[in-house]
Amino acid sequence: MTAGNSAGGDDLRLVSMRDGKVTERTVTGLPPSAADFFVDGDSSQGTALLRYFMPDGEGIALVDLASGAVVESRDTPGGYTLTDVTASETHIAWTDINSISGVGLSVAPRGSGEAQRTAVGGGKLNVDLLGDWVLYSRKGSRTANYADPLHALTARSLKTGTTLKLLDHSWTILPTPDGALLAEGGTVEHGEGLYRIALGADGTPVVTLAASTGEPTALTLLGSKLPSGVIDLDKTRTVPLEASFSRHNVRLVFELTHVASQRRMVRVQVPYSTGAEGPVTISTSWDGRLDLQQGELGEFLAAYNGDYTWRIQATPMNGIGPAVERTGAFSVVRSAKPHDFSDNGSPDALGIDSTGQLTRYDTAYRFDGLHYWTARTGLGTGWQIYDRLVAAGNVGGTAQADVLARDRSGALWLYEGTGKPGQPLASRKKVGTGWQIYNRITSGGDLTGDGKVDLLATDAAGALWLYKGTGSATAPLAYRVKVGHGWGMYNKIVATGNIAGGPAGDLVARDASGVLWLYPGTGNGTFGSRLRIGSGWGAFAHLLSVGDANRDGRPDLFAVRPDGITYVYEATGNQLAPFKAGRTTISRLRPTPGEFTQLF
Repeated sequence: MTAGNSAGGDDLRLVSMRDGKVTERTVTGLPPSAADFFVDGDSSQGTALLRYFMPDGEGIALVDLASGAVVESRDTPGGYTLTDVTASETHIAWTDINSISGVGLSVAPRGSGEAQRTAVGGGKLNVDLLGDWVLYSRKGSRTANYADPLHALTARSLKTGTTLKLLDHSWTILPTPDGALLAEGGTVEHGEGLYRIALGADGTPVVTLAASTGEPTALTLLGSKLPSGVIDLDKTRTVPLEASFSRHNVRLVFELTHVASQRRMVRVQVPYSTGAEGPVTISTSWDGRLDLQQGELGEFLAAYNGDYTWRIQATPMNGIGPAVERTGAFSVVRSAKPHDFSDNGSPDALGIDSTGQLTRYDTAYRFDGLHYWTARTGLGTGWQIYDRLVAAGNVGGTAQADVLARDRSGALWLYEGTGKPGQPLASRKKVGTGWQIYNRITSGGDLTGDGKVDLLATDAAGALWLYKGTGSATAPLAYRVKVGHGWGMYNKIVATGNIAGGPAGDLVARDASGVLWLYPGTGNGTFGSRLRIGSGWGAFAHLLSVGDANRDGRPDLFAVRPDGITYVYEATGNQLAPFKAGRTTISRLRPTPGEFTQLF
């Protein structure tokens, strides 16, 4: 106990009760200005180890409990803050922090011997003595969120300077009556528990596990929920990614890799909170997105179909023990989509700029419904030889979307889809001649109810011609049938698919004044009477039928202004109002460096 004195310090009292009588003695030998005492039990038997403050620094004293007298004291220099002290029969040791020299470990022989200070880095240390060895470590290392060699309980010989690693971390160390130490801590090999540290026959510290808590010191995976088998992303919006570990201070990396393209999704989770103990479960989910690569625009890329591998790597943030890694495999499937050239279930826009560069804009729908985003990928050059291109859907009989291209001589060429994101189109096949007579060509839906994609074209006289799809790559289109006249009034026609809820695919047409008209499909290749469905559509340079962009089961429409700002018109299934109000995307469909000559 303490009581203030006339020198401005504190008198330290020893108070005890013997035979029912309270006795009180004042400790002698302390500086009169000493104050704010801390008692440390880590000293030899029969003594109390004190820390105290003085106006010009801090001090250490050993008090004999029988006599109440200070038997040894040391003053530490000003500017040094003590963090821990310890004493044995032969030495006294302490750790301190100085703003210039950082953390120091000082050891001095008992008596008047000079202290030797060694700088040991930043942060507070605990210190203990065992024979001719000084032991030191950082307290709280098990729950730390940084790696540090001083996390380990280390012994250093006071004779030779040799160091030994005793434990991977320690919490509390206390002396035993027989001169050994008991340390609460852990090793990667034996786990958490109470360890006895005693001098061996050769005078070297020997560590023995006295009692185990059954907990691992090394980071341990306790369980997981990770992808396996076949995942249909048409039916499953999110795939759980979950792993449970033996402690909180872990940095977990989830990595999914599409085997064919090596495109990845990487997520890093760090659940650490200061001092948190016990197991932790880290959960996130995969929503079918892959990360963009450097130089790609947009927010993400919809995941490709095909084989995937997954890997988790959990790293202990305190650096104690090895990382935990697990791997596995799964596959992703979806049904084929009519405007998908990257086999990832999302519509693509294809554009050719003035240099002849073909670029794929891979749209992807966010399930929060806010925006569509695009990832841009170059697919080759030389496409300026074509003056009409159509994203035709599956006209060649495979499961993938195809492209029809007309060259300037009127020859029609088929590029079959491959389902390979890096090379989505196979080599071209010539499938027709004489197509220079048409000024409008469109495709993308079944107009006749036979399950095959058909094509429409208008000639200079305004006649509308139907080419039924055959499903054959060598002859994908049947002989033409005239299904209308007077179509010369329109500067744009788009086969949208079934947007109005009727029996077959529909057609929208824009006239010179910017009015948009709906021609509902009848199911036999013809169309019902037109319905006016909007005005102001002359503001758009391109109208694209992209299939089901928002995954509600109906085909939708992209409308692109000359500046690349893109609007999404989602189909309603209502003939009188087949589209919802247009919503802008954040990403623009705009080429670099030239303007689009065609967008389809």
